[in-house]
Amino acid sequence: MGNIFTKDIAVLDVTSRLISAIVGAKKAQSVFGIKAVAEKACQGYENGEWYDAVDTVQIAKDVLVDAMKQAESRTKRLFVSVPAEFVTVVCKEVSIVLDKKRRVTEDDVDYLLQKGNDFEGSGYATINTSPVYFALDNDEKLYNDVRGMNAERIEACVSYVLAEEKYLEMFDEVGSSLGFKDIRYIATPWAECMGLLEKEQRDKIYMLIDVGYMSTSVALAKGDGVLDLKSFSMGGAHIAGDIFEALEVPFDLAEEAKRLVDLNLNYTRDAVLVSSGEDLVRAADALEVAKLRLDVFADIFGEILKEIESDVPGYMEVYLTGEGIASIRGAKKYLSEQLGKNIEIITPKLPGFVKPEDSSKASVLLMADTLGKSNFGEVIKKIFNGGKK
Repeated sequence: MGNIFTKDIAVLDVTSRLISAIVGAKKAQSVFGIKAVAEKACQGYENGEWYDAVDTVQIAKDVLVDAMKQAESRTKRLFVSVPAEFVTVVCKEVSIVLDKKRRVTEDDVDYLLQKGNDFEGSGYATINTSPVYFALDNDEKLYNDVRGMNAERIEACVSYVLAEEKYLEMFDEVGSSLGFKDIRYIATPWAECMGLLEKEQRDKIYMLIDVGYMSTSVALAKGDGVLDLKSFSMGGAHIAGDIFEALEVPFDLAEEAKRLVDLNLNYTRDAVLVSSGEDLVRAADALEVAKLRLDVFADIFGEILKEIESDVPGYMEVYLTGEGIASIRGAKKYLSEQLGKNIEIITPKLPGFVKPEDSSKASVLLMADTLGKSNFGEVIKKIFNGGKK
């Protein structure tokens, strides 16, 4: 008989290229034992619409069945990631007045966070609520946590992460059809902010860019909350697509050229980067095409930075991850030069998941472990609500 309280963690990670099922169990602090990983390519999505929703559902079921069988797991709790194109973030000020000046309790904070959760009927459901900061009794001083402090009035800047209800319904059907009784949702951008960066890095406002295969997210965040989130349907596949169209070579050869090109080098005109039979890609041509597409990315990122420049410090850290461009040699330097702002590559530190393309899987797995503990009576400091209610 399945047990919802097994130590196994089952995660379904959804990206614009892959659907991955991971089953693992935490052995010790920050040490995971991965029992099974099953993944399969999907047709993906554009502008929040699936190219083939029916096929996507079947792929999700297939990889889950495969991973659960490999792991011999009977867990009935499933955590499903929600990509940025199906997520919106609302950040707002919320306040409550207590019955008298007294010690702030966990229930007070929960009530405060829930007070601003008024999105019913919007077509979205709240999947995570995180405080960005608190203030007490009109004092200008800001706090990360106020539980145990004395106050009569509590104010907070609260980040509400919402997912499209259609997305939740789609994957509710996947999980329930396979016998999962507790299905929870984790927004990928929020998970990456929490899972890739240390607490000290999150104390100041920062930007995290995830360029995926066909989709990109840009999260502005601080502390445990996402302040703003933007996404658009362009990723690393568009570089390969540009090479495919411009040089008239097979797409798999174009993808190989995109993987091998080094933006740091000055290639000779006749240098061949990759070839197959009569088809070949010259390195200089691939370099030129890749830079043209990166210019488009830089223009979009530049516009986003311009929109927020009055609200963020000039020294704000900008991080880059994801499978799309983070692994292209010289891409970080090129984008930094185009934007006039230093960009740092950030990767997960989970054994077996250490590359930029692993960021989504690793982060969702880490957050699934953290959020899953709340049902065992453990107090999660600062993370007050995760998963679909």
